[in-house]
Amino acid sequence: MKKLLFIFSALASTSALAQQCDIDAAQLKADYKITNQHKSQHSTQSLTLWRNNQQVAHQSEILTELWQQLSNNQLRPIRYFNAEQRGIEYQPSEVRGVQNWSAKSQLVDNHLIAKMTLVSSQGEGCNEVKNYVLNEGDNQFKLAFLPQAKLVKTFSVTNKKSDTQTLLSLNDVNSDTPAIKAQFAKWDNFQTTDYADIGDNESDPFLAKMINLGFIEHGATGFYNPQGEAIQGGHHH
Repeated sequence: MKKLLFIFSALASTSALAQQCDIDAAQLKADYKITNQHKSQHSTQSLTLWRNNQQVAHQSEILTELWQQLSNNQLRPIRYFNAEQRGIEYQPSEVRGVQNWSAKSQLVDNHLIAKMTLVSSQGEGCNEVKNYVLNEGDNQFKLAFLPQAKLVKTFSVTNKKSDTQTLLSLNDVNSDTPAIKAQFAKWDNFQTTDYADIGDNESDPFLAKMINLGFIEHGATGFYNPQGEAIQGGHHH
């Protein structure tokens, strides 16, 4: 799979934070803006985090990556192609990289948060924001986290050596349960192919195209910095 360069920016709106007390952390939709900056150049894109109890999805323009948390805590990923309404189902053993529920459901791994230094807290209860920082090699991580909803408010990864920055910022969050359930049901109705069966279906135009584009392979899923390194928990592969 071609590594998705997801990156981050902006502050969560006051209205989004005010809604936090009404948010069910297990079922929500959170809209983020991602900014990739390299010296004077930058690009932006949107990302939506969906939670539906033991299912989490990261929806971008082309792909939606969905993970189901199994009873043994392993993660079973499905990669959906939005426009084609098709999907590839993987077994946990078929995907490398971060297999950590917190990394998927929060966009930042609890292992990374544990390594960071808490520098300040602001607000109370549902509006509490915890601010963390970590300097590791050439990278500086800064995180503003909403512990009640288990959501990133802002998260930046700055590499001083390459003069690049990845910035993720929360724009809006809601917990419209019927709409959330309807979206997961829509994905569930997409036609899917098991990864193990792709070799027997290479005559399928969709699969042939995805193989050619490099989207189908044993690949790690999730966020990457501009160097192609996984930023969830600082794992590399």
